[in-house]
Amino acid sequence: MIKQDKQKWYIVQVIPNHEQKVKESLENRDFSEPDSGIKEVLLPMTYHTTKLLNVRRKPMFPGYLYVKVYMTDESWYVIRNTQYVTGIVGSSGQRTKPTPVPEAQINKIISAIQEEEMQRENITVKVKGKFLQHVDYEIGDIVTVKSGDFANKDGKVGEINFIKQLVTIELEFFGRIIQVKIDLTNVVKK
Repeated sequence: MIKQDKQKWYIVQVIPNHEQKVKESLENRDFSEPDSGIKEVLLPMTYHTTKLLNVRRKPMFPGYLYVKVYMTDESWYVIRNTQYVTGIVGSSGQRTKPTPVPEAQINKIISAIQEEEMQRENITVKVKGKFLQHVDYEIGDIVTVKSGDFANKDGKVGEINFIKQLVTIELEFFGRIIQVKIDLTNVVKK
C-alpha cells in the first residue's frame, strides 16, 4: 500500500510536442499497474491566439510535465521507460533518485492554471491598435441584438470578423431574411 504522505511531485522531461501522449501513457499505465505509485499527472496548458485569431491550447512548459508519485525503483523505471520520456529532472542518471519539486512551486503552477481558466472567458487580443473581444457564440448560433435599430431581435450568426469586430447575422425583417453587420459586443448568445 502506498502512503499518501510519501507521494511527491517530480518534473518529467519529454520530447517536445509529445507531452499529451506521455500524459495519457502514464495515466493509462497507472490503471494497468496500480503498484506503480503514480497518483496524478499534470500537464499545465495555456491559451495561445494565432495570427488567424484562432485560440489554441499549448503546454505552459514545452517539453515538461509533472508527476505526483511515490518514487520507488519500480515507479522510477515505469516513468523513465515510457515512450518519449527523456528523463526526470534532478536525476543524474547514475542510479540516483530524482529530487522532488517543492509543494509551494506546484501550488503556484496550479494557481496559474486556475487563473488562466478563469480569464479564458475574457480573452482580449490587440490587432492593429484595437483590442479584440472573445465572444461566446459561433457561426450558426442564435443570438439576440442588445441595442440599436434591431434591438431584441433574434438572428442566426453567419460570419464573425474579429479584425473589423463585426458579426453578420441573418434577421427576419418584414417577412424577409436580411443580413445585418453588427458590433461583436452588441449581440448575446440566446
